[in-house]
Amino acid sequence: MNPGRLTLKDIEMLHLVFRGYRSHDGMGFLFRGQADASWDLLPKAGRKEFFLPNNRDLGRFWLWARQAVAYSSLPLSDLEQLAIAQHHGLATRLLDWTMNPLVACFFACSEHPDKDDTVYMVETPDQVVSEESTANDLKNFSGVYGYFPKSISPRLLNQKGIFTVHCDASRKIPVKESRLGEGKPNLLMLTIPAQLKEDVIKHLEDYGIDKSVLFPDLDGLSAHINRKTLRMRKPA
Repeated sequence: MNPGRLTLKDIEMLHLVFRGYRSHDGMGFLFRGQADASWDLLPKAGRKEFFLPNNRDLGRFWLWARQAVAYSSLPLSDLEQLAIAQHHGLATRLLDWTMNPLVACFFACSEHPDKDDTVYMVETPDQVVSEESTANDLKNFSGVYGYFPKSISPRLLNQKGIFTVHCDASRKIPVKESRLGEGKPNLLMLTIPAQLKEDVIKHLEDYGIDKSVLFPDLDGLSAHINRKTLRMRKPA
């Protein structure tokens, strides 16, 4: 089975799509925005430039954790440590999703203005992992799992973040019939054409979705102000 495909025609269509595909606190659909529609739907550790077979990505994570304690205190849970490493740019087997489709739209539209982007919508995986699962456990898992993290950072809280955990890191999300039946797939792709991206961003800002909210620190505030400054500099 192939993913379902939709193409955004106008801003009003966003409301129609997300009225039909909803999170229900993570028990329905999850959402992910990617700024270039050609990118694979894989965690960074599973992409060809980073992929190490035989679970060696977990060895890289352990190396990170041993040194990261010099900069910050870390939780005891391996999964929570992986989530922190992910948000600081380490190539891990976690893939970011959100319960808020508008957040996914922001990440899809905020970069690469010349590229069509994609908002993925996937049903929550049947199997989930918790903070009690260790990195050693992940070596023995096979498939794609959901992970509902505690709000261990303001960024994760504001972004309504959830992860899929890919075991091994290159494991793709299986496309199968939706729990809703009727021959519909569990994974859908909403393409946002490049020419609509700026309009979508402006619309999201009207709803309070911007970098100062999604990245609640001085870096996020500065990036938000810079975006508005660049918009002011554009010729009418």
